[in-house]
Amino acid sequence: MKTFKQLALAAAVLATPFMAQADLQAMDDSALSSVTGQDGISISGSFNGSIGSVVYTDGDANGGSLRLETIAFTGFNISDTAPVLVDVVTTDIGGTDTQQLQISLPTITGQVSVGAIKIGDTSAASIGSLAISDMNMAGTTVKIWGH
Repeated sequence: MKTFKQLALAAAVLATPFMAQADLQAMDDSALSSVTGQDGISISGSFNGSIGSVVYTDGDANGGSLRLETIAFTGFNISDTAPVLVDVVTTDIGGTDTQQLQISLPTITGQVSVGAIKIGDTSAASIGSLAISDMNMAGTTVKIWGH
């Protein structure tokens, strides 16, 4: 009995593609002309990260350095309903149609914070911190192509 059930299940699985195609119907040109398609890639998600430090060193004779420590970016969310769009577009560049990879950014919200700002070496006392909020890059478009 167990073998019979397994055989019936296998037959049902193998028959599924044929059942799915049973309702396919040919479309005439007038019906096909109203069909639109879309391609490209959409990216959404939640992005967080950290950077241990960023150091700027002045190279002149009186040199010194500025050190930003404990850098974090949090809450950068890209919604499924307004994702980053990646597509191939054709643009006229100097009379030549050129295909380009186009990356369009939606509203991306989030915060960047710097836990400590130090002047001098790593043992220096912090002179404060920094926070950047409500960053918005909506409407930004980047195009990439070879030449």
